[in-house]
Amino acid sequence: MPGVMLIYFCVSAAILLTLLAALEDVRRFTISNWIPGALIALWLVYVPFSGLGWQGAGLNLLTGLGVLALMMALWMPGWLGGGDAKLIAALALWFGWPSVLTFLLLAMICGGILAAALLAARRFAPALPMSPERLAASPLAHGAPVPYGVAIAGGMLWALPHSPLMAAFAG
Repeated sequence: MPGVMLIYFCVSAAILLTLLAALEDVRRFTISNWIPGALIALWLVYVPFSGLGWQGAGLNLLTGLGVLALMMALWMPGWLGGGDAKLIAALALWFGWPSVLTFLLLAMICGGILAAALLAARRFAPALPMSPERLAASPLAHGAPVPYGVAIAGGMLWALPHSPLMAAFAG
C-alpha cells in the first residue's frame, strides 16, 4: 500500500509541477530550471514502484534523452524556448515510448490552438480594462512570445488518460 500512495503522490506532484510551469511561463515567459529538475527527481522516486522494471525504465530514460536531443535541436535556432525544451524532455521520461508520441502530438495541437487564440485576443487587447504597462508585460501584447508551457501542460493533461501512467496511478 505505501507504494500505491507514493505513486499517487509522484504523479499528482508531476501534474502540479507542470501546471506551475505553465503559470510561470504566462507570468514571466520563462520556466525555471528547478521545475524540470523536480520532475526528473520525482520520476526517479516513482520508477521503483511503477512496475516498469529495469528495461522499461531504461526505455523511458532513452525516450527522455532522445526527446531532449530533438528539443535542443529546435531550441538552437530559436524555434522553442530552453525551458520549454527541458520541460518536454522531463515529461517524456514520464510518458515513455510510444506514449510520448501522443503527448508530443497533443502538445503541438494545444500549441496551435494557443497561438491562434493569442492572435485573436491580441486584436482586442487594447480595449481591455488594463494598464498599458500590464498589457505590455502580458502574452496579449503585440509581439510577445507564446507561453508554450501552457500548450505543454495542455498536451500532458490531454495525453495523461491514454498513457501507462494512468494504469500505474489507478493501481
